[in-house]
Amino acid sequence: MSFGWLPEQYYRSKEAKFDDGIIQPILELSWCLYSDLEEQKLKSKNKLSEEQLKEIAKYILFLNSDIEYQWPYFDAINPTIRFSFSEHISNLLSFGKYYKNKMNEKERELVEMKKSGDFDYWPFINKEQYEEQLKHHPFLAERKPNA
Repeated sequence: MSFGWLPEQYYRSKEAKFDDGIIQPILELSWCLYSDLEEQKLKSKNKLSEEQLKEIAKYILFLNSDIEYQWPYFDAINPTIRFSFSEHISNLLSFGKYYKNKMNEKERELVEMKKSGDFDYWPFINKEQYEEQLKHHPFLAERKPNA
């Protein structure tokens, strides 16, 4: 639970929890899924695609497991969000080359991170781990009729 804060605010709060490696990546990923500027419903222009729904279901499946998160941390946030004033100036003076270099660096980091497992199954480390968790999916358990 992020208490509605931006990731940077949450990390500095006393409520922040970092005892599980999945918390920060999921928080950062989820932060970009909605807007605080307007009420949104998952209809028409905001409707999620089948692929997006499957990805979110996979994240929920992982979060409901007892599996330890094994991926190295990768900061997926656009570097300009964290640029200092001097970095913005450097970017302007270099006609965007500074930003391009930062993005190339980020791309190399992502390539290295993806070598740690089968990225198609992130946050699971591989297909086997994912398929094993599907067998124990808490939301697909057979319901017993009320007695």
